[in-house]
Parts: sequence; structure tokens; C-alpha cells
Amino acid sequence: MFSKLFWEFASTKIEEKGKIALLIVAQTSESSPGREGFKMIVTPDGATFGTIGGGIMEKNLIDFARKFIDGKKTSAVKTLRHSKKGGEEASGLICGGTETVVFKKLTSQELKTIKRIILNLEKSIPGKLSLGNEEFSYRKVSRIFEPRFTMKGEKWQYMEQVGFPLTAYVVGGGHVGLAVSRILKTLDFRVIVFDERKNVFTLKQNKFADEIIITKYSEVGNFVREGKLSYVIIVTPKHTGDAQALYSLRNKKLAYIGSMGSKKKIETIFRNLKKQGVSGNFLNSVHAPIGVRIKAETPEEIAVSIAGEIIKIKNTKSG
Repeated sequence: MFSKLFWEFASTKIEEKGKIALLIVAQTSESSPGREGFKMIVTPDGATFGTIGGGIMEKNLIDFARKFIDGKKTSAVKTLRHSKKGGEEASGLICGGTETVVFKKLTSQELKTIKRIILNLEKSIPGKLSLGNEEFSYRKVSRIFEPRFTMKGEKWQYMEQVGFPLTAYVVGGGHVGLAVSRILKTLDFRVIVFDERKNVFTLKQNKFADEIIITKYSEVGNFVREGKLSYVIIVTPKHTGDAQALYSLRNKKLAYIGSMGSKKKIETIFRNLKKQGVSGNFLNSVHAPIGVRIKAETPEEIAVSIAGEIIKIKNTKSG
């Protein structure tokens, strides 16, 4: 996962350089290019990992971070406006809105906490990261919560969840399932693939999946975790498999369910599911045919269309 690589980079650079700057986008408005939770590590010599929005703004903040690392302050906050007018410091961008970035100096004193974050990410144990003027802490938690930033005078605090991964449940291990696994892994999803068949060549090729589960399509619902972090992509090799998977998910509240197939195929599946008692509200929530309409034909193109639709749903739900 990207988050694990991020913290591993932070750990390595502290061991090498003795100190680094952690930059986090804590708050945004309107069309800010940096979204809440975007992060960057900056080292004394200017090496970086991550992004806080890019462009001239990011370059200027990297320059500030390098000076900040050598200063006496352990934290700083900058609120930038992405226009030429306004009361805040100009970011150099003209896209509108504002972006608040917090800076935290991390040294060997924070190394133990960072290593604990890495260990828990490896074990898929979720936690809460808290930062403030004199704070850098992390602890295990079990509930999902929204990031929060507060500032009173010069006293600030930022909290976010770590280790609650977006999970893509790919039902079908064929060519499309392989292509979807590949692209969603690059988008920092935890990928779980289901198939009834044990010896599918594309299933053996799938090195992108975090887990492969051989089970009946009708049993998929038993493995899918309900909630707003769960995305289900149904791409089985047969319409009966699609129908069985959908039926198994009929009572779950999920961030996204998409099913591949022609319009006629989808109409037939939905008609039969209604006869089995599946509610119209559930079927209306299914994105079918799956993906954005880009006339996709190859498995890779279909995967891009599916990823595009998921990105739209994910970012719309997150504000």
C-alpha cells in the first residue's frame, strides 16, 4: 500500500538524515488541488515522497519545509489561497479555494511511533494518527471516523484514520478481473479476488491481489465487509455467476457495486432477481452495465472504465 511505503520512506530518511518534515493537507475549500489527507515527506536535502497538490505551490512549500527542518520550531501551519485576491497567503495557483497545510518536524524521537504504524499496516490493524503543536501520537482503533482539523489561535490539532483501506472485491478471476486488480492496486485499494475455478490461468497470473478466495459465487456475500470502504466489481464469466453474486449481496450496504454485461443481459438478470425477492432499491444502486461509457473493448480498457467510475463515486462520497 502507498501509506506503508510512505511511512517506510519517513523511517528510512529519519535514520539517514536525523530529521524530516511531514506535510499534511489538513483542510481545503472549493477547487483546491490538494485534498484533505494528502501527505508529503521532505528531507533536509530536498528529497520528497508524496504530494500536497503539485505545481508551484508544492515547490514553494518544499522550499519552506527545508528551512523549517533546520529551524527551532517543531510545527507550523500555512493557509494558502488559490487566487490573486483574499486575505491568506497566495499559493501561486489560480484554481480557487484555499488549502491549509500543517508541518511537523519528525526526528528519532518519533521513530518508534512510525515503526508501530508500519507494523500495524503490515498486519492490517487500523489506528488513529494525531498531530499537534507538541504532539505526534498513534494508537489502535476499531471504528471508522472522518479526518478532523481544529485550530484556536496558534494551537492546532489534526487527526486521521490510518489502516482502514479501501477494499475492492473483484468477483471473477478472468482477464477483466486481472486487469481490474492491476489498476485498482495502483490506486491504493486492498484487492480481494473471488472465483469458483481453481486453475484459471489469469488467476495464477494475478500478483496484484492481496488475497484470492476460491468459493461459490453465491457465497461471495459472506466474505464482503459491509460499509463505505467496500467496493464490489462483478465480472464473472457467466450471467448465472453475476446473478448469484448479486443475490448474495442483496442485504449489504456498500460504497459501490458494479456488474459487467450488456444492457440486455443486465435487464434479464435484474428481472430474475426481482422474481427472487430482491428489492428494486438494491438493484437501482447497482452500476450496470459497469464502468463509464468510453466504448471500452479490451480487458484493460474495461478496467480503466471501471476504475474511472469508482474514482468518481469515491471522490463524490468523500466530498
